[in-house]
Amino acid sequence: MTINKTRKMFGTDGVRGKAGQYPLDSATVMQIGFAAARVFIKHLAPGLDPLIMLGMDTRESGPSIRESLIAGLSRGGMTVVDCGIITTPGVAYLTKMGRAVAGVVISASHNPYDDNGIKFFSHAGTKLPDAVEQEIEHSLSSTEQPSTINRKDGKHMVARYGAFLASTVPGKSFLQGMRIVVDCGHGAAVSVVPALFKELGADVIIVNAQPTGRNINDACGALHPGNISALVTANGAACGISYDGDADRVMFVDETGVVRDGDYLLAILAIHFKKAGRLINNTLVSTVMANMGLSLAMEREDIVLKQTSVGDRYVYEEMIRTGAIIGGEQSGHIILTDFLQTGDGILSSLQILSILKSSGKSFSELAQSMDKFPQVLINERVAHKIPLEQLPKTLNAVQSAEKQLGREGRVLVRYSGTENLIRVMIEGKDKDAITAMARTIAATALMELGKA
Repeated sequence: MTINKTRKMFGTDGVRGKAGQYPLDSATVMQIGFAAARVFIKHLAPGLDPLIMLGMDTRESGPSIRESLIAGLSRGGMTVVDCGIITTPGVAYLTKMGRAVAGVVISASHNPYDDNGIKFFSHAGTKLPDAVEQEIEHSLSSTEQPSTINRKDGKHMVARYGAFLASTVPGKSFLQGMRIVVDCGHGAAVSVVPALFKELGADVIIVNAQPTGRNINDACGALHPGNISALVTANGAACGISYDGDADRVMFVDETGVVRDGDYLLAILAIHFKKAGRLINNTLVSTVMANMGLSLAMEREDIVLKQTSVGDRYVYEEMIRTGAIIGGEQSGHIILTDFLQTGDGILSSLQILSILKSSGKSFSELAQSMDKFPQVLINERVAHKIPLEQLPKTLNAVQSAEKQLGREGRVLVRYSGTENLIRVMIEGKDKDAITAMARTIAATALMELGKA
């Protein structure tokens, strides 16, 4: 079992909350900006400038949070390059390629529109180390509105990110003749994807690319990839692609309409890279949420699979430790360090499409590299996040399920790092049996934790 421990403000993926409420109220956001600016300037490395790249997704609360954040950063001595609507990995890329000391994204990724968040990146395009986030948090103090706002227009730089993505595939017309359905999730992907896929020659059908500020991730995108299955099959498309709100995740649908999640994508990438002699240290990194089928597939291919706690920061840390160049999560968050030091849904989808095109196979044929075990995942909103070891009835339910499964399945119970959710995941050969087990554990946990 896994327990996510979070600090008072910074969680596993930056600062998250309800827009307009602490810690995303105007005063606190300004304090975060001021504290971050002071910390970044304190640690300013030679060759870098007191600049910070800023971007956001399409949530209606984004502009308000942006203004408060820019005010705090300006007060702290930073100049903000405002890129407008852009993906999270887009900000990471632009930060790494320029002289900015850091980057910041206003987004709650796959969460509902009324959530939002603030996520900082280092100059290397990686998430900040825990120690730096703690330093920012410990440096919070009241600050006044600055007399001068230090802002530069960086909207033209979105095209630079698009050019980078195009450079990672073989030629501008490499998708010529390939029909693809793409779901932008009414999120930040709209700033790049439609133009990029047309430039690359795809016969592309774009859906959910009309953000209103309130429809991001709403029954669309990477959290609902099956919603485009019928569109894929009806149009004879080679595949369908779905991005989440800030496009750091991607999910696929094969030509028959079957959803192919991050585990399938990791298997396809690892096997392809190994055959090409590019899989450094013959290692793939995933998390404990990965399907048992991925483990068996890697074992068959003689590829070492390392598993970490849930969260892309832990995947990245293990990749650095082992020298692996491919890592990711079942959720579709894939990190390819040959190109970028953070997960990028658009980049990952282009690499998968490149493999699909060069293989001459259908997507469903590529996906045969992995046989997926039945898996049940139940998410329940809870009133409190009490350490799981302090929940005796829940522990008993878990132990009972583990005993029934033996060596032919597994149980994972953990809290979300960004929301008040408890997640119960069970894998096994009998879908009905593991569903009943998962429901029992989830109901028991709700009884001990209280429903939110």
